[in-house]
Amino acid sequence: MKNIDEVPDKGSLFVFLGCQAKSRYPGIEYSTLKALKNLGYTPYTSYEEACCGSFANFSGFADFKILIALAGWNIWVAEKYSKNIVTVCDTCYGAFLRVLKNIKENQSMLEVEKVLDNLNIKPNWNVNIFHVAEIFYRAKDKILEQQKISLEGAKVAVHYGCHYMKSSPEKVLGNSEDPGFLEELISKLGGEVVEYGEKHLCCGVKLNISSLKNPKLSTNVTKAKLKSMKEAGANLIVVTCPACLYTFDEFARNEKLKKFSLPVLHVSELVGLVLGFDVLKELALQSHFTPITLPQIEDYLKNWRMIRFKGKVLT
Repeated sequence: MKNIDEVPDKGSLFVFLGCQAKSRYPGIEYSTLKALKNLGYTPYTSYEEACCGSFANFSGFADFKILIALAGWNIWVAEKYSKNIVTVCDTCYGAFLRVLKNIKENQSMLEVEKVLDNLNIKPNWNVNIFHVAEIFYRAKDKILEQQKISLEGAKVAVHYGCHYMKSSPEKVLGNSEDPGFLEELISKLGGEVVEYGEKHLCCGVKLNISSLKNPKLSTNVTKAKLKSMKEAGANLIVVTCPACLYTFDEFARNEKLKKFSLPVLHVSELVGLVLGFDVLKELALQSHFTPITLPQIEDYLKNWRMIRFKGKVLT
């Protein structure tokens, strides 16, 4: 179990953005970096960052050797800025930890290091991996000091992704079966946390992108999860992973399934919201399929459909 004192409360961080956030929800990147700066950290990113390789690994297109090589490259890139690597994605988080936990015993390690060495890439594997949700929890007092918008009226269903809780349970902040730190943060920010029966159920994405490749089962799992949240009275979902966000969010695109949909925010978007970031120009909430129906951001709701469906360009 990770202790809160292990999570940095200041200093430099290398923010590993991952593919999902960058390609689908630009507000996650912007809100993460701006929020971390506002909270006293020095965040860095790099265009040299490569995919973590997890989806290719889950789908059977890349073995663990490829995962090690990609982690080696990304750690080598990150070390130029900080030994503290912060991910915004549960899957990237899990990929780093899987590699770091297994490299000593893995027979492919010498082979991978030889290839990396030929490219003059010599990663120092002695790095720390954190999830941005852990950083925000560590900085919760600073968030409260800077809070501009209350979450009053928000009934929030929290979803910790499987790759955060299950990849390396010993590295989870708090109890790996029920971390609880996001619920505490949301309550402090004025939101009401809603407990629901299917809290530990997967969002469903793994069933669609893994070698199992069962879209129908994936949809049924997502539907069961959303139905459980709705029945518990939730009007907002908060997630720790962009892939989970997209899985829930895209239900609004399907005429038969949109009745199950709920507004959903990544934890970085949530923090950006309470810190008063512009919902369109900074959080880019128009990239979501489901509008965020909170009275605190009524102006956003007025413009959401026009921007989402008519392609209006923001100036």
